[in-house]
Amino acid sequence: MSHLEERKEKICLNCKTELYGRYCHVCGQENLEPKESVWHLVNHFFQDITHFDGKFFTTVKDLITKPGFLSLEYMKGKRASYLNPIRMYVFTSAIFFLIVFSLRGTSDFMKLNENTEPTKEKEESISDWQRQSKKTETRLKIARADKDEDTTEIKEDLTYLNEKIVAAKKIYGDTSSRKFDAKDVLLMILRANSDSLRKNGMPDSIINKMNEALIKKDSLKLAGKGEEDLFNISVKKYPTPAAYDSLQKIASSNEHDSWLTRLYMRKMIEIRNELNKDKKRFFEEFKEKVVHSFPKILFISLPFFALILKLVYVRRKQYYYTSHGIFTIHLYCATFILMLIYILFNQLQGITPWKWLNAIFMLIDLAIFLYVLLYFYKAMRRFYGQGRFKTIIKYLIVGFLAFIVNMLIFLLFILISAISI
Repeated sequence: MSHLEERKEKICLNCKTELYGRYCHVCGQENLEPKESVWHLVNHFFQDITHFDGKFFTTVKDLITKPGFLSLEYMKGKRASYLNPIRMYVFTSAIFFLIVFSLRGTSDFMKLNENTEPTKEKEESISDWQRQSKKTETRLKIARADKDEDTTEIKEDLTYLNEKIVAAKKIYGDTSSRKFDAKDVLLMILRANSDSLRKNGMPDSIINKMNEALIKKDSLKLAGKGEEDLFNISVKKYPTPAAYDSLQKIASSNEHDSWLTRLYMRKMIEIRNELNKDKKRFFEEFKEKVVHSFPKILFISLPFFALILKLVYVRRKQYYYTSHGIFTIHLYCATFILMLIYILFNQLQGITPWKWLNAIFMLIDLAIFLYVLLYFYKAMRRFYGQGRFKTIIKYLIVGFLAFIVNMLIFLLFILISAISI
């Protein structure tokens, strides 16, 4: 409750309703003096934060430890003690994807390589080197703590990793996700240090040849085999969408494509030309668009998941579609939180040098993964109140149908991502 004084006037400042107590019976606003000091604002802020924290942690605790409990409470009308499911979903999904996208680069989510020819050379990106650099720094700190251990080799590894990172950023930029093999790295470091090499007496002709070699290697990677057809759409016959439209205008009535085919052909020609122009850039943009579509995919899949539950439990008349929707929201929220914990422990495995601690983290990850699978079953059993056998059968049916729906939505977003580049 606020420490401001109650107004003597019994008219609500918000809706102008005549008051019969401290609170307006129409809008709920407290009848207080509108003038506030800085202390009142600070005090009000901390009261709101404390209130939110208490409700949030209570909701999270019951959500994780009691599968299906919050959805059941919501159906019974017990809602004031917990966060609203919609707010909970927005908050948990935002935190989940914010942390996941900051911990993992786009290349970690999708391993797409436009070069389909097999290669035996290991290729690494800037993000790979940055992760290796963090691990090496940790190894160096531990080695320094142990005064008997020689740190020379670790220091050399760290210096070389940092040289590669600086050289790649200097030439290709901070956000580049391109991969480099051993030859690329040597040429790149030499090119990045060409100024210092020139000062130390290396002839310009040799430096120019090194730069030309790197540019040529880049152009070969980007261009691939040159201009290629896509889905048998000939480059020579249809070099541009305008050329295709021109041929359609002079074609006979029997050879005219339908409006849908024309739309498809024009878009495929555009995609083919973008691929032939710069494959590397095309696939980088494609990966970015697809990866950042995951929050949208999950959000769109939510009502479909609720619909699947409605169909599976169609004979349970006491459950409306909104009841299944609330259950689905709570299920998604719990999955976000559990998977976030899983990813955080997975990240700890990569930076911890002690094998015994890594083994513990792996066991924790395994336990969380199994609990996620068990969680849905336990939630269904508690919320819908059916026996084990029926719940297991419906658990498998819902899981299978949800997988099909999510795959269809995912493929749709892949198509949209390709078209929108």
